[in-house]
Amino acid sequence: MVFKSKAEIALDLIADANRLGVPHRAVVADAEFGDNPHFLDSLEAMRETYAVDVRRDFRVCLRRAASDDGQRAETVIANLPARAWRIVRWREGSKGWLRGSFAAIRCWRLDSHGQRRIGWLVAERQLPDGSGQNKLHWCTLPASTPLARIVELLHRRAFIELYHQEAKTLLGWDQYQGRLWQGFHRHTFLVMLAYSFLVCTEWRERQQVRLPGRPRGVLSPSAGSTPQVAGLGASQDR
Repeated sequence: MVFKSKAEIALDLIADANRLGVPHRAVVADAEFGDNPHFLDSLEAMRETYAVDVRRDFRVCLRRAASDDGQRAETVIANLPARAWRIVRWREGSKGWLRGSFAAIRCWRLDSHGQRRIGWLVAERQLPDGSGQNKLHWCTLPASTPLARIVELLHRRAFIELYHQEAKTLLGWDQYQGRLWQGFHRHTFLVMLAYSFLVCTEWRERQQVRLPGRPRGVLSPSAGSTPQVAGLGASQDR
């Protein structure tokens, strides 16, 4: 057994996915990965688009010039004018639309070698009604990407966390009582296979049910929105 960090394991899995031809648009991750410059450097070397959470002390530069030593992400966001913020909705949930206040600025991060890598620094802040969260993100989508698209991608990780929750509570993912790593891998594979079957079955059943009102989005747990908005929803083509 050779020790590997979480970031190294993640990079190995992404390399395996690419070798096997698994279709994907981007890599999403929490701040534990987002604040690891070696992980981000490796993703860019693999030509992977990514959207990750970062902490407040994530260092960015507003200019590409070497004279710009960079500053904390929270400082950059604090200096943005009020007009830079927009309210964006990214998905319709069981209790209505999920939304928050967002601002994005094109800038550069400092990689592990001190080089500048361009991307988006995105800030999210909570609305007075409690919607949204106070978080910072970094992503490498193109400069022409609309803010709504960036926000939707930043929240893709919610479905991974939903799988973790439902696989444990509904399918016994956390009930493995063996002692071998190989056995745990087999147990995990069977749980993932069962979960995929259930999601696929639910989707097929939805196509057979025609309810009154507006059409439902593919992943919407409630009555969906108009087809034009539903087309921008989370992973409709996946």
